[in-house]
Amino acid sequence: MKLTGVFVIETGVVNRGDGIGNIATVKKITTPEGVKVFFSPVSYKRALWKALQQNKDWKIPMVTREGGVVQRTGTIIDSEEFDFAGTMVAKPKYEREGTFLVDNGISINNYFGDMEFMTNMAISKLYGEDEANIINKENFYGIYVMPFGVELDRVGVQEIKTVDTKISDADSLEEKIKKIYKALKLDKKITDQQVEEWTEIVEAIEYYPETKTTKIILTQEERKRRLKDLLEGMGELAKRIEGSDRNLSPYFAAFSLDYIAPKYMLLIKDYLKRKLNEGGYLDTEELSKKVQDFAKKEGKTIKTANYLTYNQVVNELIEEIFKGN
Repeated sequence: MKLTGVFVIETGVVNRGDGIGNIATVKKITTPEGVKVFFSPVSYKRALWKALQQNKDWKIPMVTREGGVVQRTGTIIDSEEFDFAGTMVAKPKYEREGTFLVDNGISINNYFGDMEFMTNMAISKLYGEDEANIINKENFYGIYVMPFGVELDRVGVQEIKTVDTKISDADSLEEKIKKIYKALKLDKKITDQQVEEWTEIVEAIEYYPETKTTKIILTQEERKRRLKDLLEGMGELAKRIEGSDRNLSPYFAAFSLDYIAPKYMLLIKDYLKRKLNEGGYLDTEELSKKVQDFAKKEGKTIKTANYLTYNQVVNELIEEIFKGN
């Protein structure tokens, strides 16, 4: 089962480019409709992981430099972020594809070269100087559309295929966990107390000797908590940039359990473009009806929310995903 979604976000500059001289640039992309501003999946996810660590007590993942590149390591047991973000470690060869997929957030309106002139004159005068450093910033404010997906069947489930944990059916749950971390060369980074606590969220650990594959399955309660945390965190999110918090909370959101890919994003984009050309405002009720009618014609369902109903819709979605389990 897969959850797809589309967010409509109204905000300013979320990502900066490399810069040109003393000009701080925005991230831009050329499209057939003109130059758009965008923020990257990496930027969005980093803001989200940090917020979840601060607000939902998510654990910071283990990291390694084995193979020459810093990467996450560990398992889904010790870190919620690892569960959704995944990793690819070169040594020992070990990978997990992320279960949370995000595309670029791309603006509906074009970038027309707006600039902001800035100096540090006020600070310079405090130092007794009348000269200032000058910087120019490309500036932007607009409406972004960001599609995403969550592979629900793999949340809280991990298969380790490239590292042999040598687990035995006779091993206790604690012993199985310790063998996994020993095989990953992480046994010195964990404690007996942590292992004991982890047994509360692990439903089962299975080992298939013919393929030397280890499968970790977390409890339904833990999987439900993690998914709810993720979606709630996305609903109230900001990114720290240039001394301010840029809003990343959705003005409008659409979710579906019936689509492999969020093709309803195309309808949302067409609506927003038309409203922009007409000089009208975003009517979330009107957009909700259009999106739901679109799904109904295809025999499918899309749940929609605005910034006022977001948490209510997320709760309904979570209950639907886990009903009967």
